[in-house]
Amino acid sequence: MALPLCLLALIHAAFVKAADGNETSTGRRDGWVSQPDGRGTFDILWSCLFTIFLCTWVSLHLNVPSAHETYRHQFSRKLRWMLQAIMAPEFVLAFATGQKVEARRSVEEFKTLDLPDQERRKWTIRHGFYANMGGFVLQPRESAAFPINSKQLLWLIKRSYVDYPTMTAKEVWDKSKADGFQKSLTCLQTGWFIIQIVGRAIQRLPITTLEITTLSFVLCALVMFTQWANKPLDVESPTIVKSTKNIAEILIEAGPAASQPYQQTPLDFVDNLSPSWLTEVQPHLRFRTGPKMRPLPRFTNDRFPVIGAGPDAVFLFLFTMAYCGLHFVAWDFDFPTPLERYLWRVSSVAMAACAFIFWVCETYQDGHRLGRWERWAAKLSTSKDGRINTMEKQRRSRRFIPVWEVIIMTPVTVVYTIARTYIVIEVFLCQRSLPIGAFETGQWSEFVPHF
Repeated sequence: MALPLCLLALIHAAFVKAADGNETSTGRRDGWVSQPDGRGTFDILWSCLFTIFLCTWVSLHLNVPSAHETYRHQFSRKLRWMLQAIMAPEFVLAFATGQKVEARRSVEEFKTLDLPDQERRKWTIRHGFYANMGGFVLQPRESAAFPINSKQLLWLIKRSYVDYPTMTAKEVWDKSKADGFQKSLTCLQTGWFIIQIVGRAIQRLPITTLEITTLSFVLCALVMFTQWANKPLDVESPTIVKSTKNIAEILIEAGPAASQPYQQTPLDFVDNLSPSWLTEVQPHLRFRTGPKMRPLPRFTNDRFPVIGAGPDAVFLFLFTMAYCGLHFVAWDFDFPTPLERYLWRVSSVAMAACAFIFWVCETYQDGHRLGRWERWAAKLSTSKDGRINTMEKQRRSRRFIPVWEVIIMTPVTVVYTIARTYIVIEVFLCQRSLPIGAFETGQWSEFVPHF
């Protein structure tokens, strides 16, 4: 709560000093500007804040909540994720991209089932999203129920512990609470906003830092909509998958692989849902942790994506750098003071540098998680069989988040947070004093429907 209160206090102090929209000798207008002769301060704030709200609230597709959660808990979780999307939308986009990759990967994995082609094709990317968001809950005989993802479900089907799901893609989508009005409203507002920014650039009218920042949210939201296009929205009740075996029988028949105590669910030996910020990172930092009940009553939304080195990873890297680079557009903007312009430049460089370092570290570690480097090294090794066995053992015993990555990423995260916080605060502080041209309205933009 401290950051929002400080932000409101700073904005209030800035506008109180010049509340009548005085025009200065330097070609600027200070304080609150009304809108009879053009767009005013309220117009800029309303269009940007409303657009940001739509981009960060409507675009979120969270996982299935646990059975006993109240609406208040679900609302507060979505609100926290909206704030996360405001502070770091590119990371929320990374989660969305990773979930899409995992869902598409599940389609390939289900093709290995010994079923007729027509049956295997029933498993679609929508099924993959639904399973990985906690849509399927395993109910063993005389045992506690818990959610299972696509890998765990496939493992159970192959061993005849559960039946192949009969849900069609349409039935999965019927679970979604997708609101066509909200999405249409978002598309209309974001489309108008993009047209307005392009129009002002063509007419060489000043664009505010708040509008540049809002444009970055718009671009992230459009890509998130694309990545989550097949993920059901706001599913409230999962699908129960029953097994005639109890969980003890399943673990005993699984052999030594299932002998270790589980951390998340009894099927950790199939897929341990790692790495997750809530359940694995925050406990070491002594922060508030995720669900304490075991087995997990729901899947957390912050499992770090294992994207791999395919086109999705390349696209995400380029888009992340483009998102950070968009703040460089304001490099020579007319800020209220030279110090603010200097801090904006430093923060923009820091954000881009931190994002690049993060990608270098994650790409290297992601290669170990998937065994990519081991496979490449094995191809160059003369004794391939022994080399592959040794490296496979090393890969399985290696932590998803090693100590070296924590040491590097901790200061990087701190620097990024400081830089991003300054950007978020500065875009509002800049509204206290803007170039006169910032309040001029493009003659054509008023004819485009918007809110």
